[in-house]
Amino acid sequence: MNEDLETSGTDVKNPEPMVEKKTVSEFLKQQENTASLLTETSGRKPVSVIILCDGPTSFDRKALGAVPHVVLDLEDDLFRKIRDLQEENLRLQSLSVLDNLTGLYNNRFFRSQLEKEMARTKRTGHPCSLLMIDLDNFKVLNDTLGHLEGDGFLVKFGRVMHDNARATDLIYRYGGDEFAVIMPATSATEAVKTAERFKKRLAELSQKTSPAISLSMGISEYTFYSSYDMNDFIQAADFAMYEAKRGGKDRICVEKRLEESGSLFSEVNPDEKAFLLKGYP
Repeated sequence: MNEDLETSGTDVKNPEPMVEKKTVSEFLKQQENTASLLTETSGRKPVSVIILCDGPTSFDRKALGAVPHVVLDLEDDLFRKIRDLQEENLRLQSLSVLDNLTGLYNNRFFRSQLEKEMARTKRTGHPCSLLMIDLDNFKVLNDTLGHLEGDGFLVKFGRVMHDNARATDLIYRYGGDEFAVIMPATSATEAVKTAERFKKRLAELSQKTSPAISLSMGISEYTFYSSYDMNDFIQAADFAMYEAKRGGKDRICVEKRLEESGSLFSEVNPDEKAFLLKGYP
């Protein structure tokens, strides 16, 4: 059969499966009508269909290739095809959440994960912290050495973050020369320690610009008692980061409401408290 497709059914008088022959055009028309009916009745698009063909012509293959289904010859290895499709789906899924330059998670994935971590905090009672990072003087590097050198530095810094974060930290390229780190089950005080580690490791990198690139970082904390939404959470870390920039760059600042409430200092001694209040340069 070249232009015919086979579909099977069972005759109530004859238990043997009977074969119904359809031309490619008839089959595709039936699929189109079925898809339209499913969409109208359920409000959802139908799932994909695997189409088995016996000796399709090149014309048939071209027609079938235009539909969003999987087309197989009867001689094809079905399990291999399914495995290949699964691998391709995983590859495409990973590309959709990764930044193509640094290999870190991208901004699109950031918001969905932050929402999940905030929900986890409400469920478990463990705080979640957010660290926003801006590379000081990065524009100088781009302007003097070019964007290729700038891209190379972003890749290096991405590795620094990856190598010095904890296993539970989620690292994102937020945009341009800004990065974000979601820290599940982490207080602002603990987040400061990770931020300081990033700051120290970056200073150890060989740099070709003057002034050298440093980090301005802002930290916000979300707790079981927090009443603000995700945008407020991000904005709090953003404001703290810009406060670090206004304060002279190359420093770590925490959101103002933590300082005002005193909750930031519940785990620190008086000397550590004074250290944090002065902007942690």
